[in-house]
Amino acid sequence: MGYIYLVSFGDVEDRLLLADAGNIKEIFELEVRVATVKADISVAYNPERGQYHAGSILKYLSGIVYPNMVRLIALVGFDLYEEGLNFVFGEAQYGGKYAVVSTYRLRHPDEKVFFERTFKETNHELGHTFGLKHCEDPYCVMSFSNSIYEVDRKSRDFCPKCRRKLDYVLSYYR
Repeated sequence: MGYIYLVSFGDVEDRLLLADAGNIKEIFELEVRVATVKADISVAYNPERGQYHAGSILKYLSGIVYPNMVRLIALVGFDLYEEGLNFVFGEAQYGGKYAVVSTYRLRHPDEKVFFERTFKETNHELGHTFGLKHCEDPYCVMSFSNSIYEVDRKSRDFCPKCRRKLDYVLSYYR
């Protein structure tokens, strides 16, 4: 049996990490292991932008391997960007093992809203690691989010078409 590892660095609350682990287990039906890692990601920081380069963090994460690891996703508390974009909520290796989600722009005074946003972006980025592309259904968790409004609009679940594709890939790990 394999595990999805959920790690954090950069000021992510344990309560959010544990709640997201429950979300992952429910949606992906795989066991989840949680860890906090000490990471020197200073090379990913761009002082001109005041943000961290998501691709550089993914490269760093790809050096982390755990026993029976199916996927590894990191929650980080700082702002991320990718070349050509003002910011990203997260990034993943398409069809790969690694993903990162930033909670920085997902924050909300209502903790329930904040947690739900984090679950959506976690599920979205993990979906990419399992080979799912962006979906045209605006309520599917795989729809592209370029604003917090679009994050709030979508569900944390996969539409039937994306769910079928995901279940097919997940069947290899269950």
